[in-house]
Amino acid sequence: MNDALSTKQQYNVSFVTVIVADMQRSIDFYTKKLGLPLKTRYGDHFAIVEAPGVTIGLHPAKDGGAAPGTLSIGLGVSDVAASREELQGRGLAFDGDIVADPPMRFAFLRDPDGAQLYLAEQSEWV
Repeated sequence: MNDALSTKQQYNVSFVTVIVADMQRSIDFYTKKLGLPLKTRYGDHFAIVEAPGVTIGLHPAKDGGAAPGTLSIGLGVSDVAASREELQGRGLAFDGDIVADPPMRFAFLRDPDGAQLYLAEQSEWV
């Protein structure tokens, strides 16, 4: 049986998140220089830029967090706790507990080479 088809897990959106040093400078780059539309901006806390086939999340670097230029892949789910439990049942290990950052909830994990991925739950994707 194909493992990819045997899961109940359903993803509803996907992101590539870029950690940025300066939110406005990054938004200007992606929108004014590359010409991509800005879908949503939450002040200097987070922004979403749309590209064909990919949603790009811009997130500011935080002290002790990932460095500017770091990328991660996000997969949207309707229930982060249930999705995490299902994937743990498939042998995946998660980095810490579920993190609440309203209106989002996240569960972080890594691929076999150490690339960061995250499950993201939001009641309504904007």
